[in-house]
Amino acid sequence: MEIRIIANPKPTYMELYIDGISYHILNALRRAILTEVPTLAIHDIIIHMNTSVLYDEELALRLSLIPLTVDPKDIDVLGKCRNIEKLDLSELTDCTARLRLKKKNTDKDKIITVYSKDLEPIDKKSVRPAYENIPIVKLGPGQEIDLEVIAKVGKGKDHAKWMPVSTLGYKPLPILKIKDTSKCVNCNACIDACPKKILKKVDDKPVLDGLSIYLCDLDKLCVRACPEKVLELIESDSQFIFRIESVGQHNVIDIINTAIDILNEKYLDLSKELQSKIKELKEA
Repeated sequence: MEIRIIANPKPTYMELYIDGISYHILNALRRAILTEVPTLAIHDIIIHMNTSVLYDEELALRLSLIPLTVDPKDIDVLGKCRNIEKLDLSELTDCTARLRLKKKNTDKDKIITVYSKDLEPIDKKSVRPAYENIPIVKLGPGQEIDLEVIAKVGKGKDHAKWMPVSTLGYKPLPILKIKDTSKCVNCNACIDACPKKILKKVDDKPVLDGLSIYLCDLDKLCVRACPEKVLELIESDSQFIFRIESVGQHNVIDIINTAIDILNEKYLDLSKELQSKIKELKEA
């Protein structure tokens, strides 16, 4: 297998070129990232005071979608808390954190905005919003909110607020073929039909190369435009572009590595279970 980083403009985004992998393995990785890689998110909210324009439920929804980061020394999200379903009740406190949000607008002439940076940790001091400038609510003169929240480790299969990524997908690379080169009459119909103008002519034949391979959407307009019907555009079954963008709780490499570890664990569990059932059948 060959893996190359195509783009990595920031720590939370990466594009990979992968060669030598099949659809089902890549899709298993995608599903594991979405549903099994844990994150920390606000789950329980205790509202002492809310005189803002938002109902309690709307305020709770906004708070729950704020991505949180934490030092592994306080909460080992990708380590000890990774198998949150298997932990004892006494261990769950190691995977939770408490925060408080208390804000009052004392200015009689202005409307103020409450941001995610106004969330203050209570017990686990390293717990912070991944981004400080997420607006939560606006407070008019005299309005206030006073609440406590409990953040816990969870997984995307239980709720979208625990998903570690905002962008995740892959696409196969295109393969352009000419079924009968003798019938390719150099009419340029396919090149003119390409909406992105990425088809090139080499030795009087249309080709996809370089950045064109990356930009092609496999819309097959060039194929339909060919008057001789000799052009073929198919999907590769082993070469893919894989795109992933973290919400901010974890960096991309940690997300991918954790998902691979989880898949390995699930494979081993399945293998042990199958061996156990086969043994039972033989002994029966």
